[in-house]
Amino acid sequence: MSNPPVPGAPQDPAYSSDASQQVGPVPPQAWAVHPAAHEMRPEHFPTTVGRDGRIAWSLGLLGLLGIPGLSILAPSLAMLITGLLQRRKNPVARSVGTRAAIFAAVSLLATILFFTFLLGILLPLVEAGVVADNALWPAFIMVPLGVWVVIAGPITCLVMGIVGLAKPVSREKAQRLYARAGR
Repeated sequence: MSNPPVPGAPQDPAYSSDASQQVGPVPPQAWAVHPAAHEMRPEHFPTTVGRDGRIAWSLGLLGLLGIPGLSILAPSLAMLITGLLQRRKNPVARSVGTRAAIFAAVSLLATILFFTFLLGILLPLVEAGVVADNALWPAFIMVPLGVWVVIAGPITCLVMGIVGLAKPVSREKAQRLYARAGR
């Protein structure tokens, strides 16, 4: 007695769940794979850093520059540009690149706010005598932004760069991303 065909499963006998109809090796649980996954070709499951969008995250390694300010500006700009360029590729690269671009944009915004507030607002106000040298209120703004620009931002970029290089996109995540993209 033959099992009824699973909806979306290929009609090739090699994929049949009935052992008497198998003519070749059967991939493990081939009949249980999402229908859209059978239509995917190997290039849909990119495993290289350049094809699955992780290149944008890997540019976080530019945080190793070691120059305060530049060690957050360089990786943020590189991640933002590369992440946006990944949107033109496959759905996996689009998703991973978009997340890297969002992280980089927020990081870049915090860095720009720090330098704008320091050089464009606070220093002119101190020189004009509007704000006293020992005023406490600028510290509530400058300290968190300064810690991000000098310490936390570059370290976060480094960690994300290492994770981006070390952890490839899984087949399951790629299948979900392609299914969500309608491919």
